[in-house]
Amino acid sequence: MTQQLIAGMTPAEWSQQWQMLEGGLSQRHDELKGSVGVFRFRRRNEVVYIGCAREYAKGGLRKRLFDFIRPGDSGRTHYAGQKIYENRESLAVDVIVTGTDYKAGWTAQRLKTAFLGIRKPVGNATRT
Repeated sequence: MTQQLIAGMTPAEWSQQWQMLEGGLSQRHDELKGSVGVFRFRRRNEVVYIGCAREYAKGGLRKRLFDFIRPGDSGRTHYAGQKIYENRESLAVDVIVTGTDYKAGWTAQRLKTAFLGIRKPVGNATRT
């Protein structure tokens, strides 16, 4: 069986690209403005949520992460978003930047799907 390639790399190779964000959700991370990619939230060693930011022109990863903590409920209209907000101070945040354009956004989406197929984070589970 051939391994799935996403932008020339396997999901295992991409996994080696995770970068921990210093300060987690307590900062805006302006360095990520316009960058797209995948992100994950961890509690200790457990991955609790995997998401992606594809809209490079609207702020990218910076905006998507900030949506989880800013005033209002933009990033919290779903159950996982509410739980992330409630636990924002105790979650570690890691990102993989896939780029700054439309193609990089699709790479991020494919990576998220691949990572969700490997891990089943509790926050991504459908709540019944």
